Amino acid sequence: MGRMRGYGMPAAGLLLLAGLSSSPTPSSANIFGQDDRRDIAIEDALSGVGTIVCESTTRRPTAALVTLKGVSSRADIIATVAHAFIGSNDRRLSACEFWPGADPALAARIVYLETGTLSPEGNWHNDWAVARLDRRLPESLSRLRPRVLDEKQAEMKRARRAQFLLAGHNGERGPLQISERCGPVAKAYSDLNGFDRRVFNHDCDMMPGWSGGPLILREDGIDYLIAVNSTEVNAITHISGRPYNGRMNPNTAVRVDGRFHRTLERLLKSDAPGGTAFRCLVASMGDAPALPC
Repeated sequence: MGRMRGYGMPAAGLLLLAGLSSSPTPSSANIFGQDDRRDIAIEDALSGVGTIVCESTTRRPTAALVTLKGVSSRADIIATVAHAFIGSNDRRLSACEFWPGADPALAARIVYLETGTLSPEGNWHNDWAVARLDRRLPESLSRLRPRVLDEKQAEMKRARRAQFLLAGHNGERGPLQISERCGPVAKAYSDLNGFDRRVFNHDCDMMPGWSGGPLILREDGIDYLIAVNSTEVNAITHISGRPYNGRMNPNTAVRVDGRFHRTLERLLKSDAPGGTAFRCLVASMGDAPALPC
């Protein structure tokens, strides 16, 4: 499979949120205006959002259960970011579980993984991951439907007051939360990703630990997964150590599209890969197929 690059803390340009300190200070929370984060409640119907828990790390990135209309496989599928599975010292995290609702009593092992890249630090627009769990979780848990939504469609829906929200988890501590009254925003040409249509910029409030969290469109009673939360990006103005300024630094989510979307649909429509040959964590790089550990 080749050597995988780990994550240092870049001085400027790209900030991968899952690997940072969870201290909820103004300098570590990426807030636009008034902080509207709140704990997820039962009536939010987001019980299928949870945390990824791996050995050899205290990080707790976010993930969500996904499904397709009319499709029910023997094992659940989750969507998150690739950098959720890379630890310090270039180590791949290979003993991981998904905890829906951050509840260890519902833990399910991750037994298969495909990613857009194994080096998100230099390829962050492909920072997505789709994982298969070792079993089907309770049907009472919510599941999001993947949906391809481009930037113009998202801007039009927001202009018409469509409901978007982001779910996430504050580092290693605290309950799962959502940020409401937010969503995809138009890019500025000064943004590092100003010409990259593979990602959304968004103005949802978040902090480290929200990496992998679903960016959701709630429409006609259905919750759609349109992107996974990935980074805070700034091409010009950010200097390491300075407080976050939402007017300058866009939050970023990798859109459900292209190979990400195809991978979701393929794994949701088929029980394969399965069986004992795949009972370990595996990963793919670029367009290469996933390989057994």
